[in-house]
Amino acid sequence: MEVIRQTIIQDFYPYSLQVMYVAFFISGFIMLFGFYRRLKAYNMGPLEFLKLITSDLLNKVRRFVVYALGQKKVLEERGGGTMHGMLFFGFLMLFIYTSLIFIQTDILPLFTSFTFIQGNFYLALEFLGDTFGIAYLVGLIIAVYRRYVKKLEKLESILEDKFVLGMLIWIGASGFFLEALRVSILQQNYNEISYVGYALSFLLGGIPLLQTYGYLWFAHMLSVMALIAATPYTKLSHVVLSSLNIALAPVKPMGKLNTPFNLKQVIESSEPFFPEPPRRALDLKPFQIFMADACTNCGRCQEVCPAYASGRELTPRLLVRDIAKDAIQQQEKDVFESGALTEDELWSCTMCNACVSVCPVMIDQVQYVVEFRRTLVSSNRLDQKKLSFLENIARTNNPYGLPQSERMGWIREMDVKTFSERPDAEYLYWIGCQSSYDSRGSKIARAMIKIMKEAGLNFAVLGTEEICTGEPVRRMGEEGRFQEIALKNIDTINRYGIKKIVVHCPHCFNTLKNEYPEFGLNAEVIHHTQLIFRLIKEERIKVRNSNEILTYHDPCNLGRINGIFEEPREALRKLGVELREMRRNRMSSFCCGGGGANVWYSVPEKKKISLIRSEEASETGARKLAVACPFCIVMFEDAMNSLGEKGMKTQDIAEIVAENMEMGA
Repeated sequence: MEVIRQTIIQDFYPYSLQVMYVAFFISGFIMLFGFYRRLKAYNMGPLEFLKLITSDLLNKVRRFVVYALGQKKVLEERGGGTMHGMLFFGFLMLFIYTSLIFIQTDILPLFTSFTFIQGNFYLALEFLGDTFGIAYLVGLIIAVYRRYVKKLEKLESILEDKFVLGMLIWIGASGFFLEALRVSILQQNYNEISYVGYALSFLLGGIPLLQTYGYLWFAHMLSVMALIAATPYTKLSHVVLSSLNIALAPVKPMGKLNTPFNLKQVIESSEPFFPEPPRRALDLKPFQIFMADACTNCGRCQEVCPAYASGRELTPRLLVRDIAKDAIQQQEKDVFESGALTEDELWSCTMCNACVSVCPVMIDQVQYVVEFRRTLVSSNRLDQKKLSFLENIARTNNPYGLPQSERMGWIREMDVKTFSERPDAEYLYWIGCQSSYDSRGSKIARAMIKIMKEAGLNFAVLGTEEICTGEPVRRMGEEGRFQEIALKNIDTINRYGIKKIVVHCPHCFNTLKNEYPEFGLNAEVIHHTQLIFRLIKEERIKVRNSNEILTYHDPCNLGRINGIFEEPREALRKLGVELREMRRNRMSSFCCGGGGANVWYSVPEKKKISLIRSEEASETGARKLAVACPFCIVMFEDAMNSLGEKGMKTQDIAEIVAENMEMGA
């Protein structure tokens, strides 16, 4: 018997395919109209959207293949990733098989008698169809269990979810029973290859096969068409929107915020104009609205958010969904008046980018926070702490409000030269505001100076010419002030021809490395843990074994945002320490709570973020917490004091290395 794909529905219902095509075109029109309406809600026309897709097409296709079709980020989550992978790849295989059948039975006969769904290829398709069909149904069953039995906190469940899940299960199950009926009717000797349909065929005894097949075929087919039509009006829209967002999302360093205007160009313009920050969700750029609407509501961002874990008002999942809802509904009220956002919600964000790193569809939640923080700043909706912070920066170029002349106070004691005194220095050591003015922060810089001197490095500082990098200023929402600061610093750095900058603060590091180049900085930026590891490795400094038991905290701006994980650890291992990892480390490290300018103001919370992380450090049984950020030290030392006996000493890696360095070796 010839091994070939046979269709039987039109043999008994001659007009069945015509009915299917009519239903397909109707459902397709309804679907396209729905997506057209969504485009209008984004303030974007079809041609504009097409241009967005076609620009830099090759890279967008590559991202689509890896992250949308390949589900790379989705599969990183064990439970939900496995479930979604089974569902997605099962559906994808069934879609491919159905499309091939459509081409074979409906397209090719118009041009040729060639048949390709036959022989071993056909048998392979039948086997894979059943296998991936099982994966599809199992994935759906797991989804139902997670949502309605386990009732995971991160998953929002509404009536629409029941409809979508119910329809998907019905379509999958009815497809298998159609195959069982087909097996029973055709009685081919290779039926066993469709092993699920073959097994189910034994349950069909005593029923009218042809009549049942006809009724079920129409029910199955019309259900598929109904779901196609419903796609843009239900959560199924994310199948299309999230895949497109993955391909279209701007590619930039994770720690780089967008630039709403260029201060230098505005000043030089004959007609200076500063764009108003958004007040309504509709005021966002079209692609920002599209990105918010692409959210799948999976809740991964909520799971990793330190603000949410501490009981603050922020839930990144709801923040994005509420912005999208306001925009799609064409809400004319501003986001605070409509209730889409609250001020405490925005100020709760530490900008650790944990939400951004885990989002499977490449949404930048932090950028929405910054956009509307800019709105609050422009409207002067700030409490006294935030006002004092910005006033201090404007008046004295540092957040403490202390004189610029005091920056060189303790530095002079260590006989460190400035670039005006040593213009041939190879490295600029960027001290930063905290280590310049804060006695605890200065210990890190003192240790680093000790290390660099022992290594014989030719370095200098800017002294009173150094001012705040503006990192917390920008993240608080004062974009104009940030750019003014950045241009001053870049002018100073370029004037001395500086090409290498060493910095121990990850916040300064990220700003200098990822944000300053847009405004004219052209220099290599090196974090002090990178330099320390290199100096030890090259034996520029000698260290002895400390035999301590340590745990290391990955600062968000150093690890997750800039990918520096191993150099700090390797530097510590060179000391012969026993390094015990916290359960959340590297990319999944938990924030200390000091980012996003949070260290300069207070936010209502149930439990301090720094205390949550300090407890995780204590769980390791380590005797010391090693960090690589002065803000982390401030947050952790306060939290460790509240832990009492369970607390541990907190030190920067530079301090630990300096203590164990053999001087004069």
